[in-house]
Amino acid sequence: MSTKFETGASIAVIGAGIVGVASAFDLARRGYAVTVFDPAPPGQGGPSWRNAGQIGASDLQPLSTPGIALTGLRMMLRKDSPLSIPGLEKLRLMPWFWRFLATSRGENYRNACSAMKTLARHAFEDMSDMLSEAGILGKMRRSGAGFIYDSAQSFAASQPTWAMKAKAGFAAYPMNRQDIAARLPEMDTAFTHGMLSENWGDVSDPLEIVQDLAKELRRRGVAFRENTVTGLTPAEKGVSVTTPAGIEVFDGAVVAAGIASRQFAKALGEKLPLVAERGYNLTFPNPGFKLELPLILPDRGIAITQLGEGLRIGGWAEYAANPGRPENKSYYRALSRISSEIFPGLNQSGAIAWMGNRPSLPDSIPVISRSLRSTRVFYNCGHGHYGLSNSATSARILGTLIAGAEQPPAHRAFTLRRFN
Repeated sequence: MSTKFETGASIAVIGAGIVGVASAFDLARRGYAVTVFDPAPPGQGGPSWRNAGQIGASDLQPLSTPGIALTGLRMMLRKDSPLSIPGLEKLRLMPWFWRFLATSRGENYRNACSAMKTLARHAFEDMSDMLSEAGILGKMRRSGAGFIYDSAQSFAASQPTWAMKAKAGFAAYPMNRQDIAARLPEMDTAFTHGMLSENWGDVSDPLEIVQDLAKELRRRGVAFRENTVTGLTPAEKGVSVTTPAGIEVFDGAVVAAGIASRQFAKALGEKLPLVAERGYNLTFPNPGFKLELPLILPDRGIAITQLGEGLRIGGWAEYAANPGRPENKSYYRALSRISSEIFPGLNQSGAIAWMGNRPSLPDSIPVISRSLRSTRVFYNCGHGHYGLSNSATSARILGTLIAGAEQPPAHRAFTLRRFN
């Protein structure tokens, strides 16, 4: 029988990235007494710090799509591939990639698309509600995004995907050479084919969003503990959270610790196949121009956003079983070269390099679920590179579970049971 948490119940949230802070926000407005644990200040311990800042509300496919096996192999043979698996990591990650490839087939693929559609459909509505309540709605814009292709061939190959999105209610419109030149005059004139997606947007600064939400939560009485959680022990009447400062007991706990979530699942005897999907980017403080709308270059795996800190160009997916693996600095050199290819007049002086470990699951669907071992422990993790995009919606789904609501069929795809 599920535990129902009444108003006023104490809930510990482990993780102060965008997903953890959004979870805390939803729980606080439901009337719970919330405490957030993270060894770093809000937003600074993971990929919430310097991610692309985009809200991708029209991505309806998992990373593993039909034909990915051949496409992925071709990518990994390229020098500047947006997909990379270093050295011996290929062997260590083989079981994970077996599940990843299985996602691209039949019912697995259809289920993953359906789950992503559930999240995407409410992304802007839920994010707007959360930011509005925090008084920072002006830091988000629903601008749409330009998807710019390297060739007429890749543009044509993308059209079935855009047709699928249109059928689901996510509108997009072709961009020709003149459209791109008019809206993106800084881009190299070699780019002549694109799509303008309406269901997309960005924020002024992803770290600032987390910090502002945390500030509002503190005003509402939410406590933040800058401590590492070394133990999470559920019992019949509570959950003990152990840190170097001691042990605190709560009525319930939420694991929203990004890539570190897997260690808590392991301690509870549950399988949570998270790996680090490492993203790299460069931020140019004085690029010499201001980008009108966020961009995606699908052929290169590149996302580009105009943020308060500057123009951010990055992306890619370097998979690693060990999130502590040193960063590959050659990727920054490649990004610098690619950035100049896209924007010939780009001023690269003072560029800031960053790499972050995005918590990735093989089916691209986050776990938003009650633990299978304890009715007092919940998970909200595994968002990959959609943490910002889906944070408010996944927090709302989590909140309904904690409040004792039955999980509707559309939300069952997020259960931890699929891996156990």
